[in-house]
Amino acid sequence: MRLFVPILAAILMIVPLTAAQAAPAECSTRIDGEPVTIFFNTDDPSFSSFRERYLRRNRTACPGAVVITYLTPDLSADEREVFCANYDETQKSYSQPALGKRDSFGRCAEPSRTCQLVNTTKDEAMALAGLGQQAPGESRLRSTLSTLTHSSGAMILSGNGAALVNAISQTGAVVGSALASPAVLAGAAASVVVIGGAVYLCADDT
Repeated sequence: MRLFVPILAAILMIVPLTAAQAAPAECSTRIDGEPVTIFFNTDDPSFSSFRERYLRRNRTACPGAVVITYLTPDLSADEREVFCANYDETQKSYSQPALGKRDSFGRCAEPSRTCQLVNTTKDEAMALAGLGQQAPGESRLRSTLSTLTHSSGAMILSGNGAALVNAISQTGAVVGSALASPAVLAGAAASVVVIGGAVYLCADDT
């Protein structure tokens, strides 16, 4: 009981202090090698973990989750959960978001496919989502493609680049043209992510 009282007092002191610290803020980073300043609010859910808030060595450097928010402004915090911040330790620079699990700083916990937003229409996005829903039940697609519905709500259609081109070209979506680029077809695998009406093409080299 004697230990409980000072611990409780410390918690009560931290809570209002944390709330009071929620305010407009800015941080600096590099994206694709170029210096960038990002403005955000510290009570935004994208500024996610306790570790990101208080345990960063460089307090002026942008947390990974803030970088993801900056790169995907049209997605909600939940929808962004499918992405991780792609960070190059050697170059000290982020690139475009990647499809993969995050570490405690919002960065990619393992090598992940870099993603790019594809300029599709809402109808094309719906057609791609429908293709993903059909894939498990069609023998022609089942052997070459896999589908996953992420907890964020994203539909992820993955497989060999050539197989994806063949399947997606049937929907008439312009993402088929993006997939047909030599850089994607040269890779062993690629993924198409449909989320929030947006479509992302993710590959080892996009």
